[in-house]
Amino acid sequence: MTVILYHLIQTVDILKDFFFVILMVRIVASYVPPRADGVWSRIASISYRFTEPVLSPIRRRIPLVGMMDLSPLIAFFLVDIAGFILVRLLVGLARL
Repeated sequence: MTVILYHLIQTVDILKDFFFVILMVRIVASYVPPRADGVWSRIASISYRFTEPVLSPIRRRIPLVGMMDLSPLIAFFLVDIAGFILVRLLVGLARL
């Protein structure tokens, strides 16, 4: 049982890191707009598809600060906190 929980903990960490990378790509894509065709356009499109379900509810609740969208920053914190809590719960289950 503990081996399964250990692998679940690793999976949570990997998914959290993967989301952080995709979110960073989205942030960079907002400053460096992709061309109509090309690899960067495809990568930016994928990052928008993966991050929009997380960012849109945050954007509805948090207004823009001037011209800055703080939703990616808040998403970083929320995903990090959720990952930390989930890992702690799994570690607690492994000790039972």
